[in-house]
Amino acid sequence: MADTLGINGTGVTQAVRGAVFLCDAETLIGKTDLKKFELTAESVQLTTSGSETAKTFYNMGHMSNETLPEFSLDGGDATNLSTWLEASFRTSYDETTGKVTFSSVQGDKTTLKTIYNAVDMDDNVGVAFSLVKTPVAKSVLILWQDTNTTERSAILLPNLDLAFSNLPSLNTSQFTEYAMEGTIKTSKKLPKDASGKYCSVAIFDVADFKA
Repeated sequence: MADTLGINGTGVTQAVRGAVFLCDAETLIGKTDLKKFELTAESVQLTTSGSETAKTFYNMGHMSNETLPEFSLDGGDATNLSTWLEASFRTSYDETTGKVTFSSVQGDKTTLKTIYNAVDMDDNVGVAFSLVKTPVAKSVLILWQDTNTTERSAILLPNLDLAFSNLPSLNTSQFTEYAMEGTIKTSKKLPKDASGKYCSVAIFDVADFKA
């Protein structure tokens, strides 16, 4: 049966609580593993088949409640082409690029090394990093849960170039924030869309977590 539009109250959610999980780039999540993703899961090891090496998504821990993950698109402007016979005969769109930003408030050494691509200092005291950003390719799952209904939803970015976006943001009334930004790239692990282009983003709705 083909999908049809309709009224579905369970699809209406609030991102009351959330978590960000990181894994190796171009790692997808199957139906069996999706249910394993809980807000407090330290890590989620994916099911493997045959001789495949097990992949694991790691929870980044406490993220900012003030600066939630935010997505932005650039480009994608429409151009209308006319024929001599008909106005606005065809519409084409410029290339679109996407970014995501999110902030951690968990300033432990492991998290800082992940965010800043940092290295240990001598005697393992402190970490150091360059202001020249070096993007690290990751697969990122952003999970959110409506605590009023317990329903979960998520967005997966399988091929994301991650780097820090700023130095720590200090505040006297909120937690210190450590911000990251990611450039969303196409993934050859995802299916192609109706026009034959590789996709970049996967979204899991409430029903997917129950499938």
